[in-house]
Amino acid sequence: MRNMRQWFVVNTKPKNEERAAGNFMHGGFETLAPKIRYRKYRDGRIVSQVEPMFPGYIFVKFHPVDDFRLVKYTRGVKTIVHFGDRIIPLSEEFIDFIKARLEDGVATLTKKRFRKGERIIVTEGPFKGLTGIFEKEMDGRERVAILLEGINYYARMEIDRDLIDSA
Repeated sequence: MRNMRQWFVVNTKPKNEERAAGNFMHGGFETLAPKIRYRKYRDGRIVSQVEPMFPGYIFVKFHPVDDFRLVKYTRGVKTIVHFGDRIIPLSEEFIDFIKARLEDGVATLTKKRFRKGERIIVTEGPFKGLTGIFEKEMDGRERVAILLEGINYYARMEIDRDLIDSA
């Protein structure tokens, strides 16, 4: 049943994104541990810095039943992200959206294109059509919060759909 693999979010131990991703790749699992490059003003000069896009989290493609224990107990892993007793698969579209912005596993932030308070519309990817107000560029912790909030939202939609289908 290896062809039933889906993408899930795996919470790593602190600063273990690379270690866990390497262990999964060595074990034959497809993984995504995206990084982000940005320019930062430090000590009187601008420096380029690379950090995990979602600190403490990576994406792993695995079978939710056959591979669950192996994934959960891989070195560097804290847990598989879950809501209640359910782990929630991510869509291929979501993963493809992230991959399309990476070059050698790293996304590069360009200079700000939006001003605080400016109205924005998402024009592509899994959040296409959503609108909002630009607040600020996010740090790693804020990116993680939005990732987990989005997965939880998707989980609620999946649960609601299941209830509707069975009615």
